[in-house]
Amino acid sequence: MNIEAVLFDAAEALFTTRGSVGEIYGSVAREFGCTAPVSAIQDAFVRQFRHSGPLSTDKEKEWWKDVVYRVFSEVGMVRDFDRFFDAVYDRFRDSEGWMLFPETREVLEALIGRGLKLGVVSNFDSRLYSVMRSLEILSFFDAVTISSETGYAKPHPEIFRTALRALDAPAEQTLLVGDNLEDDVLASQAIGIHAVLLDRSGRYPDLNSGSKIQNLRQIIEWISPAWQRRG
Repeated sequence: MNIEAVLFDAAEALFTTRGSVGEIYGSVAREFGCTAPVSAIQDAFVRQFRHSGPLSTDKEKEWWKDVVYRVFSEVGMVRDFDRFFDAVYDRFRDSEGWMLFPETREVLEALIGRGLKLGVVSNFDSRLYSVMRSLEILSFFDAVTISSETGYAKPHPEIFRTALRALDAPAEQTLLVGDNLEDDVLASQAIGIHAVLLDRSGRYPDLNSGSKIQNLRQIIEWISPAWQRRG
């Protein structure tokens, strides 16, 4: 295996929210009269997000507005939903709502130093660019592929093919790192990409340890034989 490029999922791989989505939604919602428990908001968000179709570039804010509306229709509606939604939507636009994992930057620097191409493939909207810029990691990447621009969302194979074309990298020389077994790992492997599961919290205890890592630093160990062959 000769790895020339690494594709990352974005959220929960490179960075994470400053608190759960339920906590962030809940903190803003309380300003608009909602008293729903954080756990109820979080559970409703997970359900509604999973049952939503792919984003499109020209309607991504409307797409999110529909998701959030359904969440609060389920747990208890806020006052002045339009103002509330604008406040929540902007909270996830930059480092106010997101933070890097401790090892992210050092790992990206190490991979760049080895001459590997880096890319992102994510079921995200165009705010991803401002998030990555605010977290000061956008410049590490040769290409960013998002569902709202491609019209395809993981696990659809076309979003992975689009990411490979953007990186100008063949599947057999590309490693994908993601935190979702089905949408990231199995879906990318189906088109010939090497993939490793990022399992920070031990959700997959029965998975072969050779197919997963617990933090991004282990990518270096995982592909170091390929680096050694390249000198």
